[in-house]
Amino acid sequence: MDVESMRTFLSVARNRSISRAAQELFATQPTISLRIKRMEAELGFAVFSRSWRGAELTPQGRHVLPTIADHLIRLQTATAMAQQDGGHSGASSILDAHAALESVAVDEWIVGEGIAALVQALDAIDGVHLAVTDSARLQSMVAHGVCTRGITYATPAPQVWSARATVLWEEPLAVVHPRGDLPDGPLSTGVLRDFFASRKFILMDDPVFTDHAGITGPMLETINPAGTTVVDHTSIMAALCTLPGHATIVPAGLCARKPAFAQAGLEWSELDPSWGLLPVVMIENTSEPTAAEQEIDRAIVGWAREEGRGEG
Repeated sequence: MDVESMRTFLSVARNRSISRAAQELFATQPTISLRIKRMEAELGFAVFSRSWRGAELTPQGRHVLPTIADHLIRLQTATAMAQQDGGHSGASSILDAHAALESVAVDEWIVGEGIAALVQALDAIDGVHLAVTDSARLQSMVAHGVCTRGITYATPAPQVWSARATVLWEEPLAVVHPRGDLPDGPLSTGVLRDFFASRKFILMDDPVFTDHAGITGPMLETINPAGTTVVDHTSIMAALCTLPGHATIVPAGLCARKPAFAQAGLEWSELDPSWGLLPVVMIENTSEPTAAEQEIDRAIVGWAREEGRGEG
C-alpha cells in the first residue's frame, strides 16, 4: 500500500467524508473515491460504508486504522529525521545508532522478572542491540531483517514468511480474577463457562496480533463470556482484574513476570496443562547463521534454560 493511499484513507476516516477529504488533500472527489476503491481491492475488503451521512468505517476499516496510522506516522517521523541529517548533530547520532542491525527483539510480554540475565548475557557480545516491542512488530522486524532474532510466544497461525522457531520453554495458561472470586475445585470447561457467563473477558488490543487471535478466538468460543473489555497494556489488564465482574486468561509466565499481577485485590490461578501449554520461542530467518548469530543463539538458549526452570 503506497503512502498516498494511506493518507487518503486516514483523511476520509478522520473527516467521515469523501468531499472533505478531497478538500483537505487538494484532490477531486472522484480521485479520492478511486484511491479508496484501489485500497479496498488490495486489502480484499471494504474499509468504508457510504450513506447519506457520509463515509463510516466498517469493522474491518476500524481494525486496520491503528496499524495504518502508526505506520504513516513512523514513516513521516523517520523521513523528517533523515532529512535533518548533516545539519543537526543529534539527528546524525540517532541515525548512526539506528543504522546498526537490531540483533534481538523481545516481546514486551516476556520482559519482567528475569530479563536482567538476558540483558547481561547479550551485553557481553559486541554490537548487540536489544529491542522491546509487541509481538506483531517483532514478527515483522525478524521477517524483514531489521533484527536477526526474536523472542516471543509461539503463534498457531501460519507465517507468511519463512521462519525457524526454537522452543525455549512452555507455559500453562492462567485465569486472572479479583481475589477470592473463583469457584473451588478443578477449572473445567463447564466451570469456566459458568464463571465467564456473568463476567467480561479482558482482551488485549493489537489490530494485527494474529498470534493471540489464533489462541484467544477459539478460547472465547469455548468459554463464551458475557462481554469483552479491550485494553492495550498489561498493567491496565491487571488493574481491571481487581474489579468485580472482570477476568481474563493469559500465559501464567506473564503473571509471574509482571509486578502488576502481584497487586492487592488480584489473584491468578494456573489452569491444568490439558488446556494447553504455550511455547516461548526464538524465531529467526532461515538463512545460515553467522558466527556472531551463533553466539547470540547460545546466549539466548542459556538464559532460557534458567528462565524456563523459573516458569515451570
